[in-house]
Amino acid sequence: MSSHSLDARKVPKEVTPALPFAERWGIGDDFEREDAISHATVEEQEQLAHCLEQIDDSVLSGWLNGPEAQIKPPSEEYLAITNLTMAVHSAKAKLRKRQRK
Repeated sequence: MSSHSLDARKVPKEVTPALPFAERWGIGDDFEREDAISHATVEEQEQLAHCLEQIDDSVLSGWLNGPEAQIKPPSEEYLAITNLTMAVHSAKAKLRKRQRK
């Protein structure tokens, strides 16, 4: 999780709508990220699960798998968005599990 705002200039413009979600959910530690998602409300999990849907997947994956992936150390924005993608998958899994109950 970021201690300050992520820099929109460091991500493709199509990815900038995800930055507020990345600031909140882009937690680098797997345990802490899962704990935060588990303690989120259903509404928060729903918002998280759908936060990347308006971003063209080819743009997002192209950026995450492109030249930016080779930069060492990676930018805070790159890490936060990468962690956000894991958080989205986790939120979707938790919501599916809840629906099966």
